[in-house]
Amino acid sequence: MKTWVKFALIASVTLGPVLGVCVYGVIRHRAHAEADSPAASAYIEVDWRVLRDLDVATGQKSKELADLDGKAIKIPGFVVPLDDDDHGLSEFLLVPSPQACIHVPPPPPNQMVMVRMKKNGTAPQRSWGPVWVKGRLHIASNDSQYGKIAYMLHADGSEPYKMPDEPLPMPMPQPK
Repeated sequence: MKTWVKFALIASVTLGPVLGVCVYGVIRHRAHAEADSPAASAYIEVDWRVLRDLDVATGQKSKELADLDGKAIKIPGFVVPLDDDDHGLSEFLLVPSPQACIHVPPPPPNQMVMVRMKKNGTAPQRSWGPVWVKGRLHIASNDSQYGKIAYMLHADGSEPYKMPDEPLPMPMPQPK
C-alpha cells in the first residue's frame, strides 16, 4: 500500500473521533445557549396587574401568576438603578411607575422586581425612560436593603419601551 494511503487511513481513524467530539461539543453548547435565552417570540408579555395577584401577607397567588414562575417573560417598567451605570446596569429594580422609588415608603413588594442582567444581556440606559425587560421570572420574596421584594428576574436583555402599533380609531359618526 502506498504511504499516502496508509497516512490518510490512520489520520481518519485517529482524527475522526476527535473531530466528532468537537462537533458534538459545539452543537451542545449552542443548544444550551438557545435554551437559556428564549427566542423573542417565546417571551410571555406580562402586565403589572398580574404581579399584584400575589398576597404578600399570606403568599397566596393566582393561578395565572403561579404559572409564570420560572417562565421567560417580557415586562415593561421603570428602572431604579442600584449600582454604577458607567458600563451599563447589572442590577436594578423594575417598578411600574416613574414615581415609585426605594425611599420611604417603598412600593409594595408585589410591585418591585429585582433584576440581575446576564453578562451578555443588553442592560438598560438611564436615558431610555420606560423599558421592556426580558428574562426568567422567579417568585421569591426577599428582604433587601431596598425593602421587601417579591420577584426576581434573571434578565436576558432590555430595550426602550415602545407603544405597540395600533390602528387609528374609526371616526365617530356625526349626528344628523
